[in-house]
Amino acid sequence: MKQNEFEKSMSAAAFAEAGEHDTAKEMMTNNESQKSNKQSLKEKKPYGKMVIFGAISLSAYIALLANQEWVTETFTKGGINTVWPIGAAFFFSFIHGAFASNFLSVLGIEAKK
Repeated sequence: MKQNEFEKSMSAAAFAEAGEHDTAKEMMTNNESQKSNKQSLKEKKPYGKMVIFGAISLSAYIALLANQEWVTETFTKGGINTVWPIGAAFFFSFIHGAFASNFLSVLGIEAKK
């Protein structure tokens, strides 16, 4: 049975209270070594991806705002031109989402696994 960090800490505390200090220390050092192993695996931060997706996102927003008349005219025609706003929404969502994900990874904020 796999224990989470809280359970391991509580088990170590129970051993320490029972006078088994060596066992408690061993349990805590195992926790710390596992944490340092996880941190060393996460050391590679996606700086390059963050910069690339950020630049693409910024340039896409600038292009969109610089061509507002064409965008409004084309996106509101209807018919087959309905593909344009849907495609633009998917494009902006993907690019901005990829940038935000890499930015949070660079900051060290990761989802629980």
